Order: sequence, then C-alpha cells, then structure tokens
Amino acid sequence: MEKKLYIFRHGETELNRQQRWQGSGMDFPLTPVGLQQAEELAGKLADRGLEIIYSSPLKRALQTAETVAALLSVPVEVRPDLRECFYGRAEGRKIADLQNEMPMIVNNWSNPQYMDLRFPGGESKREALTRVLNTLFSLEKEPFATAGVAVHGGTMGALLNHFGVAFNTIPNCGAFCLLLSGGGAKVEGGIF
Repeated sequence: MEKKLYIFRHGETELNRQQRWQGSGMDFPLTPVGLQQAEELAGKLADRGLEIIYSSPLKRALQTAETVAALLSVPVEVRPDLRECFYGRAEGRKIADLQNEMPMIVNNWSNPQYMDLRFPGGESKREALTRVLNTLFSLEKEPFATAGVAVHGGTMGALLNHFGVAFNTIPNCGAFCLLLSGGGAKVEGGIF
C-alpha cells in the first residue's frame, strides 16, 4: 500500500534569524515568527489527511510538529534519527564567517555530487541522509496512510537532492510530499 509523507521544515529560530549554521548540536526553540509559520503550515496541511506526525527530537522541529498536530488533532511521535546533520565546528557559527573560512564546504553543501562532504568534527551529508532515509523507509510498516514528518533544512535539501528534485531555497515550514511504496520512494510535486 502506498503511503504519503508530508515532510516539512521547522519554523524560524533565533539562529535562522541571525544566519547561523544550525545542526543537531544546536537546540533552539521557535521564535514567535516560527510559531506563526507552524500555524500557517497547519492550514496548508489541513486537508491532506494526516493521521500522525513523526518528528526530529530537536526543539525546533518538535515544537513545529506539536503546533501542527494540535491544530490538526493528530498525535506526534519522536524518531531520534530524523535529527539534523551534526555540523561539527560549524555549529552555531555565522554563515558569512564559514563562507570565508571554509568556502569549498559551504559552496558545495547543497551540491548532490559532494555526498561525503563534512565540516571538521561533523557528520557527512551521506551519513546523515542514510540515517534519515532508513527512518523514512521504516515508516512504511507503520499503520497509517498519510503522515507528517518534521525535519530540518539540511535534511530536506539532502532528501530533495537524493530524489532529483531541483530547488533554490527551503523556507522555514516549507514542505513536500514523498510517496513510499514497496520499499521505493518518489517525490510528488515540489516544495509548497
């Protein structure tokens, strides 16, 4: 049976506002704007038939999931391996500073040809993507037809690259639909 996953990025955090690199080593809550974005996301997902939301354990994703879930009256279940990539020494640093210090990494982070790229002391893009994909494919055994999945910008970018979907940016609370069937997956449409 085909399953639909509406995968969405968390709302704005203070580190997003400050344009800092934010991975699994940084655990900030949503700003008031981020909470409003989550409420608006619930409106976009209201007629999609979500039965449950699976979430990264990090505050920003979990708070987004809980806000959407409360408005849609569905439960939330945390899956630890949905957390964002760990960016090592880049965690919490200003993106502009990293651009100057590590341009090869920053300039190629969204490039699907560089899967083994990593910041010093961090997880590679391939390691993080494999962890998240394994979790998503494990959901095929769960008893739902349509679910939400609260994740992070880096995670969404890696997934979209993996499935060959072109994108420019992933806004806070941006979402896309992933169809799971028979151990395979494909993206339906683009970011909304």
